[in-house]
Amino acid sequence: MARATKKRSAGAGKTNKAGRELLKAVREAHHAVTTGDFSGITIRDVEIPDPGEWGPDEVRALRHRLGVSHRVLADLVGVSRALMAHWEYGRRKPARLACRLLDKINEDPEAYMESLIHRKAG
Repeated sequence: MARATKKRSAGAGKTNKAGRELLKAVREAHHAVTTGDFSGITIRDVEIPDPGEWGPDEVRALRHRLGVSHRVLADLVGVSRALMAHWEYGRRKPARLACRLLDKINEDPEAYMESLIHRKAG
């Protein structure tokens, strides 16, 4: 009686390093869940705070703290001058992502400015 055999494709059964690591992690997680033994698993609980509230007064105060114009602050944040003016005059509120960036700038304005300014030798 003849046996039917399956022909394997060229890469079947082979995994790269990332694939092997992923399979190992899945097996470890399965073991932890089925046995209740989480000793080999690292569990991280991360808390990400909400960004600060940035109204017109806060935006204006940051601009004055930096000693820059609307145009320069807009360039530093990566938004249009019109949008920066809208924030400062209270017509619009910065999006959450913009608030996170404003928080970062406000944390250490001098360091933020230094990270962006490239002086030409000469």
